[in-house]
Amino acid sequence: MTRMKLKNLIVGLLLLVTFSACKSAFPDAKWTNKQWTVVEMLGVPVQTSNTPQDAHLIFNAREKMVSGSGSCNRVFGPYEMGKRNNLKFGNLASTMMACQNLEFENKFMETLKTVESYEVVEGELLLKNKKKEVILKLR
Repeated sequence: MTRMKLKNLIVGLLLLVTFSACKSAFPDAKWTNKQWTVVEMLGVPVQTSNTPQDAHLIFNAREKMVSGSGSCNRVFGPYEMGKRNNLKFGNLASTMMACQNLEFENKFMETLKTVESYEVVEGELLLKNKKKEVILKLR
């Protein structure tokens, strides 16, 4: 093998490795282990207490799984990210403890089902519906 062919082979392999690593370059890779706390749902501010009981999401970019809390019950399930800031949650599940905030939690789970896209603006994760309206604001 000539030096030129070897050089081209090495460059080609480097490009292949670089582009195959792009999947992990999705923004959710930066979100891993970050707790995104819900501060607004459907335009209504959500009271937070800075405790694990606050409704929140934690993304696991490697496994494409999300976990968190609806304020009482644990929430978990898959998600998918695509081009153009597309974000869809799969079949999310939750524990089923009796809670005082069950109405809020049910609304939170229903709202997550309608998420179609996201945007990160000034440290806030904005989750949007099909009409591109912000339906959840997390910080």
